[in-house]
Amino acid sequence: MERRFQSASDLAFAIESLSGTSSAKSVAQPKADRAWLPWAATLAAVVVLAAAAWSAGRWSAAKPQPKFTRLTYQQGFLSNARFARDGGTVVYSAQWNNDPLQIYSVRMEFPQSTKLDLPSAALLALSSSGDVELTLDTAYHANLLSGTMAQTQMAGGTPRSLEKEVIAADYAPDGKTLAVVRHANRKVQLEYPAGKVLYTTSGYLDYVRVSPSGKQVAFLEHPVYDDDRGWVAVVDEAGNHKLLTKEYGGIQGLAWSRTGTEIWFTAADQTTDQQLYGVGLAGKVRQILAAPQRTRLMDIAADGRVLLSHEQYRTEITAIDPGTGKEHRGLEWFNGSSNPNISPDGKAIIFMEWGGPAGPLYLVVYRKLDGSAPVALGPGTQPKFSPDGTTIAAGILTRPPQVALHPIGTGESRRLPLGDIVNFGHLSWFADGKHLLLIGATEGQSLRTFETNLDGGKPQPLGPPDFTGSAVAKDGKRIAGRNASGDVVVFNRETQKAQVVPAIGPQEAFDKWTEDGKALLVSSGTPMAVRMYRVEVATGKRTLLQTVELSEKAGSVLKLRLQYNENSKTYVYDTRRILGSLYVVEGLE
Repeated sequence: MERRFQSASDLAFAIESLSGTSSAKSVAQPKADRAWLPWAATLAAVVVLAAAAWSAGRWSAAKPQPKFTRLTYQQGFLSNARFARDGGTVVYSAQWNNDPLQIYSVRMEFPQSTKLDLPSAALLALSSSGDVELTLDTAYHANLLSGTMAQTQMAGGTPRSLEKEVIAADYAPDGKTLAVVRHANRKVQLEYPAGKVLYTTSGYLDYVRVSPSGKQVAFLEHPVYDDDRGWVAVVDEAGNHKLLTKEYGGIQGLAWSRTGTEIWFTAADQTTDQQLYGVGLAGKVRQILAAPQRTRLMDIAADGRVLLSHEQYRTEITAIDPGTGKEHRGLEWFNGSSNPNISPDGKAIIFMEWGGPAGPLYLVVYRKLDGSAPVALGPGTQPKFSPDGTTIAAGILTRPPQVALHPIGTGESRRLPLGDIVNFGHLSWFADGKHLLLIGATEGQSLRTFETNLDGGKPQPLGPPDFTGSAVAKDGKRIAGRNASGDVVVFNRETQKAQVVPAIGPQEAFDKWTEDGKALLVSSGTPMAVRMYRVEVATGKRTLLQTVELSEKAGSVLKLRLQYNENSKTYVYDTRRILGSLYVVEGLE
């Protein structure tokens, strides 16, 4: 019988991965001495694997087990991988250990990777003629990468830039025609061939793949920008668009089957542990592989071999003590804690939890910084404290979306309808605590800014159609955001004019004004380090407030962003790590 795990190191990897996953369904208790936890987790994993081996042994009597061959052993994040035209080489991009994102190749017969003679980049696609499509100046978002698409050869050389703000690409079978997904006009669009727009969305698209016939393009469609919930869709050369699956809570990874009759993908309903499925063009879905950890599909070879990344998710929330400057770690809950926000008094945080038992609508979690246990308040995403610290506002990613208002302490949560808004992006409070600023989109339109009243009523557009506001000044008159060109502007509600703020870059983040109303708190970060500045809106003058650099950089994929409370001088930030290993799997049908 073929073994599911080909070596003791593979089995150890699975045990290690399982030990980082929690299935608890109640609020965590304060952290105590956890020296026993790895042993308990390993024992649990051995029991799970033993049960799986027993079940697999019964199944294999009728059908041979798939064979897993591990190709990478480094520590870090795999962004993409493809089989090369010779069938024996795999090309992939990864951020290993403390190194930047690079492109590597590895041979099937011996798993030693070789870095290609190329600049730091993410792999997009390989052609049958040996061309390589990659992204330069790669920008990290929460669930996607984007950058300037460039073309080069496997042998190396200077890449030739082609298109900006590209998310995904794939070659047609002719080895020349490209399908491209990129940002354009404040939307995301699919082009096939490059330059011919077949489909657009105010959410985003990724994992684009051209069918073996070259007549259809499959992709993953996400209705909310930078949130990986979504479904499998296909479009033909005439632009006829069809949804093939239901909406999954998380979906990443897609490729056509070797026969071209199915589209294989990796997705999860309630957890982060994606499994491998197939769907036919008629919409019939079947499960192909259930793995004991998160799996992401990378590619399928012409002979049916499958490239998978087995991945472990880790999120961390850290506060910086204002008195000593020391870091207070371990504020996260399960394996999907993110987007922390500091209370007005600086004594507590709220954050979004999308891992563990959170479910597809996620959870809003309240946690004091005195070591108290976390408290789940209810569903929601991107939570924000009200100005008085008594209420949490958070988006609810239903269809259509809503806003939840969760009280701190006693009281009942309630929801606000959002009228004609079908896509929710961001929210913040006005200083009066009675209004919310929203970024959203109505059907068929681009994201723009709205204002809504907590007493009810339909959200009203605010500012020019190309303005996306994210920070409201205390006077309630000035709103900082970006225009269609990506410039930071301050829109004045009284004058109805927008003033450009100099010297804030396109990849820098802000969602808060300073207490004196003269500056924005700007976070300038990469997945490895971040700096926070005070930037004067009138002059662009910068004052450095804080710097954080990760000591452990392996697998960090989320651009670091500092949150700051001026009154308490407290800083908080979160990290997300995806630690992946690349496998070739034979025997999947």
